[in-house]
Amino acid sequence: MKYYVTGFLFTKDLKHVVLIKKLNPKWQRGLFNGVGGKIEENEKSCDAMSREFEEETGVIINAEEWVHFSHIHRPRFYHLDLYYAHSDLAFDVRTIEKEEVHIVKVDNLPENIIPNLQWLIPLALDKEMDFSNPILMQEIANERTKS
Repeated sequence: MKYYVTGFLFTKDLKHVVLIKKLNPKWQRGLFNGVGGKIEENEKSCDAMSREFEEETGVIINAEEWVHFSHIHRPRFYHLDLYYAHSDLAFDVRTIEKEEVHIVKVDNLPENIIPNLQWLIPLALDKEMDFSNPILMQEIANERTKS
């Protein structure tokens, strides 16, 4: 079982979000996704989110600033914790590793996006939602091979 984090950093006015253009895994290649990666052994999920975001974008968003809003589980394959944060440091992101980092308008998301981001991003922005308990979702039990 693998454990991952993905996060969406929104500008304070909620008009822009930071996304990354994926090279791997193969089924995500060329698609935009939130910034994230693997949770290391003995690492807290929120600490992994902060670390991965800094490694990929050069911007530090402290672990306590990330809101854990959802958890997606694919039996026998992975657990994914989803986070969001609000900061105008979003305008300071840059590409650090091989995958390109972008800041995009929330009301004009790219067409080549991981399909569930079309509803996960609006969910993260929904001010009527109470995320004191992250929303739990379970995917089908087959290995993910395409978006």
